[in-house]
Amino acid sequence: MPGESGKAPSVAGADLALLLFLGILWGTAFVFITVGLKSFSPILLVALRFDITSLVMLGVAALRHKGSLRPKGRTQWTAIGIAAVFNVTGYHALLFLGQEHTAAGLAAIIVGMNPVLTTVFSRALLKDERVGTSGVAGLGLGLAGIVLIVALNPGGLDVSGISEILIASAIISWSLGSVLVRRTRHGMDVFAFVAWQSLAGAGILHGLSLLLEGGGRAVFDSGGIASLLYLALVSSALGFAIYFTLLGRIGPIRLNFVSVIAAAVAAVGGLLALQEPVELRAVAAFVLIAAGLVLVTRPDILRFRAKAEPLAPGGRPPP
Repeated sequence: MPGESGKAPSVAGADLALLLFLGILWGTAFVFITVGLKSFSPILLVALRFDITSLVMLGVAALRHKGSLRPKGRTQWTAIGIAAVFNVTGYHALLFLGQEHTAAGLAAIIVGMNPVLTTVFSRALLKDERVGTSGVAGLGLGLAGIVLIVALNPGGLDVSGISEILIASAIISWSLGSVLVRRTRHGMDVFAFVAWQSLAGAGILHGLSLLLEGGGRAVFDSGGIASLLYLALVSSALGFAIYFTLLGRIGPIRLNFVSVIAAAVAAVGGLLALQEPVELRAVAAFVLIAAGLVLVTRPDILRFRAKAEPLAPGGRPPP
């Protein structure tokens, strides 16, 4: 136990391997998004992805959980509604729309701002959290990275510049939604919750696709099918399973750094698979956002270490 060793527990080799594997899964997902967008309209691709994901996750939840998987009460339905609107629809629709004209690696670097924003939103909106100096500084560095990407876009606010802003808006939607869901304290089984939010989000996305894309473009060629299956089964279903397994083992602080791994993997994957150049502005933004993440999570890391100090006589932490 932490209190017996006098130091924070180290990450086991298997957990580190899982963390790296998850970073690879989610990093390569950005490459598959680019591939899938050649065959499907952006919003339709997201909708089809979550059609499949919701069914798979409902099956997993049914195997894990005895009894009814149906949400109970206003609180659980509210949490599902928030997640469906902000985390499934808002985040993914904006991300996929933005990535139509943005390199996979650059999109992943912008998305790497997510844990920074989530932490800041948590401390601003949750009663038991507080935004400190390091949090403000970390947010400033992360935002500087995003501004750097957009400001140094060779085309200015052309279609690619607007696309980068859409991706930045996507992470605001995800971060805000995550914190609002946390405030509900819904108490649902994790896999059932993911399944229901995916199902509700898919319904909203199909409606948006009909409204904005006229039903959408769908070409079920090998690239499109491979992309759809990878995003639904590997990135979403398997990715969520690994994510929540690691969340229980290594905690949210260390798990935040999967976004840094994913961004690096996406940049390399985009270079090798799609021949996308790695731009200097992307490298600089990556450094700024990673530094911002370290600063934002610093108070949590200090609290984590404090809890790991040797226990005083009587079994309680020293004052």
